[in-house]
Amino acid sequence: MWLLDLVTTAGSFVLLGIGAVLLSRSGPITAPTSGAHWIGMAIVLFVSARLLHLPPIENSFDAVALGSNLLGKWYNVPYFLTISSTTLALVYCVPATAWVVGYRFNPAAPHCMAAFSVAVLTLSFATSDLRTRPIGYLPDAFEWSASQVVFWAYVAATIAIVGVAALALIGRTLSEFAGAIRTMMILIGLAALTAITFSGHIVLRVFVVHAAPKLFPAQYVRNSSLIAVGLTTAVTVLLVAALLVPQFVKLRDRLRRYQLLINRSDEWLRSRRVFHRNLFGDIDVPVTRAECWRASATPVVTHRMMFEIAER
Repeated sequence: MWLLDLVTTAGSFVLLGIGAVLLSRSGPITAPTSGAHWIGMAIVLFVSARLLHLPPIENSFDAVALGSNLLGKWYNVPYFLTISSTTLALVYCVPATAWVVGYRFNPAAPHCMAAFSVAVLTLSFATSDLRTRPIGYLPDAFEWSASQVVFWAYVAATIAIVGVAALALIGRTLSEFAGAIRTMMILIGLAALTAITFSGHIVLRVFVVHAAPKLFPAQYVRNSSLIAVGLTTAVTVLLVAALLVPQFVKLRDRLRRYQLLINRSDEWLRSRRVFHRNLFGDIDVPVTRAECWRASATPVVTHRMMFEIAER
């Protein structure tokens, strides 16, 4: 358990930086200019859910919540924020999927859904006994009260609906794409399947275990928190992997251009010593490895090199 905590915490800070960069480069929240905005939102919320488990942050939230006199003392606020952040992160996965497959939607719709989810979860948590006493693991304190049923049912249903919606968007258009876009769609589809599995885990752990406790081995009940962390971490990793696919393709193509420049720069220099019908004098022949790497940033230099060599 401690090893998973260490790895996920270290990775969380890296992912937080990635999410922040995506949000800063994708326009305002009301009118995003790139679909990376939605992936950035999901990543930041997933990471926030993980970081809320860090003892200094958790203790700080507990101190503020317990020190307030609003409707009495509030316990388990970090846990509530973790569940809410995870749910909202998965809500933002739908517009991210829609962007990848080219489906048009109103940018305000995901934010409206997120705001509605916050309202439902906050109200149901505030009116339940989940906030009235310290609880190590919230599913252990489940009772068949209206507030708790609404709280857990909404979390599970929202996550399941989000996963199904993402799979539906991908299933409708997967055959129309190939290459990097298809790979991104497959990775997001796997993330959606993992989210649906997580929803099923919530239903089993909260509702079924309390309705029929003898149906499940004690090991499953004891390790349910670890299972939840593993599933949400898997969703985050799959989303980041999908985001990195285009970057990997760009890097792969740049490495190919770089290697071509390295291998044929001498031939290009020799070709310039003979008469040319077409000579791009505005471009210097890269000689050093550093110059070849800078020149490989776009296909322009490589294409002009091949053209000049062919015209020799």
